[in-house]
Amino acid sequence: IPTKVEDAFRHYHYVPYTALMHAARSRAFLRGEDLSFVFTQDGLMAKGLDRSNEVFITTVDWITVAKAVEERTAHHWGEECAFALVSHH
Repeated sequence: IPTKVEDAFRHYHYVPYTALMHAARSRAFLRGEDLSFVFTQDGLMAKGLDRSNEVFITTVDWITVAKAVEERTAHHWGEECAFALVSHH
C-alpha cells in the first residue's frame, strides 16, 4: 500500500478506493513513493489522493479493495471500527 494511502488510514482520513486498486498500487511501487509531492509556484506541496474516478470502479475491483480497506481499518483503528465498516459495505 502506498505510503500516502497508509498515512491517510492512520490519520482516519478519507481513502479513495481507486487508490487501493491493483493498478494504482503497482504505479506507486514502480514510480516510487516520492510522488506524494508536486512543485507549484508556491513551492513543494503535498499531493492529495485522487478521487475523481471512484464512480468508475468495477465491482470486482471494489470487492477486492473493500477487503483491503477493512483490513487496514482493523489494523489502525481496531476490530470494532472494522466491523462497522463491514456492516456498511
